[in-house]
Amino acid sequence: MASTLAAQLAAELDAANLELIQVVRGCSDEQWQTLANDEGDGRPVGVIAHHVGHTHLDTLEWLETALKGEEVTITLDAQAAENAEHAATYRDVERSETIRLLEENGKALIDRVAGLTDEQLVGTAFHRGAGREMSVEAYARMGHRHVVVHMDTIRKALDLA
Repeated sequence: MASTLAAQLAAELDAANLELIQVVRGCSDEQWQTLANDEGDGRPVGVIAHHVGHTHLDTLEWLETALKGEEVTITLDAQAAENAEHAATYRDVERSETIRLLEENGKALIDRVAGLTDEQLVGTAFHRGAGREMSVEAYARMGHRHVVVHMDTIRKALDLA
């Protein structure tokens, strides 16, 4: 049976993801291209939002790996390289594509988190990039944290309250 905590985590992720979608929909063309000092790399708001939608599937993959008790092997350097490649590839990403990713990939992650059981949440798996053992609950929280961190950057770049 799905966990009450998992349902709460999924609801938090859903709310954050929906907020990001609303901001994306409300951006002017100028705001969409506004550079944000996200992780020190000056990506445009649109690229950051697309990155979030794109990486919902990475988070889902890490969660599935952790559920098997296997090591999540991505390193910080590999993550940085993937982020740089993404920024270069999607520099002129369309808003509609970003919304689609946020909705579809977000739903996949939200649904998986919502279906976790209490027994699954206490499982653990090593995350090489973090350099430590992490609970499945911690992996389940990653999606929300990821959206919130990038949403904060977007808010600052666009001078939103």
